[in-house]
Amino acid sequence: MNDVAAIRWVFLLQPLILGAWFPRIPQVQQTIGLSEGALAFALIGMPIGLLIALSFGSKIAERLGSRSLLTLGLGGYVILMPIPAFTTSWLTLFGTLMLAGVAMAIAQLSLNVTASEVEERSDKLIMNGCHGFWSVGVLCGAIIGSFMAGLAVQPGPALVGVAVLSGGPLLYAARAITDFDLKSNDAVGAPTKKPSRQLINIALFGFGAATTEGAMADWLAVFMTNTFSAAPGIAGASYAVFALCLAAGRFSGDSLKARFRVEALAQALVMLALAGLFVAIASPVLWLSFFGVAMIGFGVSIGFPVAVSAASALKDRSSAANVAVLTQITLCGFLVGPPVIGLIAEASNMRIGLAGLVPALLLAFLMAPALKPASRPVLA
Repeated sequence: MNDVAAIRWVFLLQPLILGAWFPRIPQVQQTIGLSEGALAFALIGMPIGLLIALSFGSKIAERLGSRSLLTLGLGGYVILMPIPAFTTSWLTLFGTLMLAGVAMAIAQLSLNVTASEVEERSDKLIMNGCHGFWSVGVLCGAIIGSFMAGLAVQPGPALVGVAVLSGGPLLYAARAITDFDLKSNDAVGAPTKKPSRQLINIALFGFGAATTEGAMADWLAVFMTNTFSAAPGIAGASYAVFALCLAAGRFSGDSLKARFRVEALAQALVMLALAGLFVAIASPVLWLSFFGVAMIGFGVSIGFPVAVSAASALKDRSSAANVAVLTQITLCGFLVGPPVIGLIAEASNMRIGLAGLVPALLLAFLMAPALKPASRPVLA
């Protein structure tokens, strides 16, 4: 198995557990008896864990190398991710999600840095395609989660089953990838050098896109349940639609990136996401809201992948250090988004709550010019 095939398998298998978790959030909410506001604050446990881990993640990456980093992050993630589904209180849900977030941060950092190393060494575009496989993995996980919900299988046992079946192949594929040295030869003193203005702008673009993507993950099933009284299977299917369109956009992203200026492409897709958000929250009927969800999914699809490629291409610091900064700022969107949307929804309704994503998407539109690369690699 070559590096490109192996990293694609890792991107496909890693999010299966996460995707299976998203459709079960409303059931966990009902089991514990949480309001939208309380659920919002419980859900920030995962992004807090992500941010804590990413504060030192680049140093671990540069010390361990890509293969050991993948093994550490993915192994911890497979073990910890099912635990939140067994919780019985707000505090334990928050705490277990925070622990899962620490492991997922290391896993995500290792995935993205490894993919950027493969992309740079081959001088071919693979990053959007890798994230396309990630979206397919989330989609498959969401379908499994929705199917299990329809069969009345409890969330905890369902997630353990997904973890057991996916964990072995995931770690096998990760160990098959070349062990890259993640220390930078071009940037002496990189760990102490401050992030550049361009990196911050790239990260703010990623922040806007990821805030929207994260909000769809955390709140879409709840939105469909509360707004349209959708059954658990239908509510879960709404996220599957979002993930499907996210995957479609990412699989076409490398081809589009090779044909169009990445900054102009990013702005056009952000505008599509804004239009889809309006359709989703203004729709009087369930099927039309699904159409808006599809537009949002395609619109934000290439946001994080192109930001990772742009950050990795900067030569002022190591790729691990730049991707860690990018991911930290980006994941602040996951930290800020859930409580803001939840509190707005609790004070009004879920339609108005999701409208809180408009400023995030406008920020992504304004920061997109920072994605402009020094050169344009060819399509793989």
